[in-house]
Amino acid sequence: MEELLIRHAIVGGERRSIRIRGGSIVEITAAPEPGGTAGPAAGVRVIEAEGLHAFPSFKNAHTHVPMVLFRGYGDDMPLMEWLQTRIWPAEAQLTEQDVYFGARLGILEMIRGGTTFFNEMYWHRPGIVRAVEEMGVRSLIGQTLIGVGDPAVLEAQQRDLLELAARPHENPRVQLGAAPHAIYTVPEPVLRWVGEVAAEHDLLVHIHLSETAGEVEECIAAHGCRPAQLLDRVGLVNSRLIAVHGQFLDADELALLGAAGATLVTNPAANLKLATGGIFPYRAARAAGIRVCLGTDGAASNNTLSMLEAMKLAALLQKHRESDATELPASQALEMATTAASEAFRLGPGGLVSGAPADLVLMDFSAPSTQPVHDPVSALVYAAGDAHVHTTICDGRVLMHERKVEVCDEAEVIAAAVEVARQRLRS
Repeated sequence: MEELLIRHAIVGGERRSIRIRGGSIVEITAAPEPGGTAGPAAGVRVIEAEGLHAFPSFKNAHTHVPMVLFRGYGDDMPLMEWLQTRIWPAEAQLTEQDVYFGARLGILEMIRGGTTFFNEMYWHRPGIVRAVEEMGVRSLIGQTLIGVGDPAVLEAQQRDLLELAARPHENPRVQLGAAPHAIYTVPEPVLRWVGEVAAEHDLLVHIHLSETAGEVEECIAAHGCRPAQLLDRVGLVNSRLIAVHGQFLDADELALLGAAGATLVTNPAANLKLATGGIFPYRAARAAGIRVCLGTDGAASNNTLSMLEAMKLAALLQKHRESDATELPASQALEMATTAASEAFRLGPGGLVSGAPADLVLMDFSAPSTQPVHDPVSALVYAAGDAHVHTTICDGRVLMHERKVEVCDEAEVIAAAVEVARQRLRS
């Protein structure tokens, strides 16, 4: 693992040098004046960052990365029609190798957008693990559980989770999670079983929750309670819970989740595009003491994996919801995409501090679209896009520098994924 020295970056408005060793930030010091110090020791890679702004890299708290294969496939359709007529039939054809190719493309997109961690729920987990290991990022990759009409399929997924939980970790950058799809696709007894396995092995549990009003109505009709209350009944409401969407949680459910230390993830772009209704209750969630993180969802229901886009949309939506321009300021949007996620996903300190994992980005705000820079955080959240990401570093390794990705052949990654999409979606 190479040692890095990032010189003259702007950190919190001040010129600083960042020294990285062994995958961690070892010190952040005042940047010396150019020419004022001796050169670095042999074996140290130096990144000259004059004029570049350093931030923690972004953490995508909910996605289905291989679904980049379905980007633009069935746009502008109602949610259930889209799933039943486009997505589910297409997914049924995917092999593990297809998922691997799709995951590489999605990870490449995220590296170029400054994202170094993603929380994943999808089929063919080994293919995604392989892509993560090769591309140098971090991920919590869930073992998905979903009832699709054949009990044998769900039973096999349960066996897979038990087998994975009994193994040593595959890679320090890869975590195992339990990923029951939703309360309406996983039977109540299996949800209870997931809670028991997660408690025994200390696994985070990643689940869709209260994404639509119809889900809430059906839960009340079937179980006599609201979705978060059902999760509590089966033992899933605790500090290991990562509940996604949450647009239709009421005050009692938010209080329940907050008291338990659960995490909620909002996905503004996908919810807007699929017209699921409602807007995430951010103010009420924060008041209940809930940690809130930010995700993109899959690129089939969002079309990008851009966390910069997600930050801006999240902030704007909450200002609109509350009719209050001070709601969800840029600093909180950045926190959702960085330090809050680092805490939720057990990644260690999430800021740019000594001892933190060396997961960071250098942003180039020199373009017309981000000038002048009165406030770097405001420029990041409200003005910047993925093209402003200059350098992406994960675990002390440079994944991209000067917009050139160093961990793969970009053309080959793109071509392989495009070929899979053509083969699988050919009518």
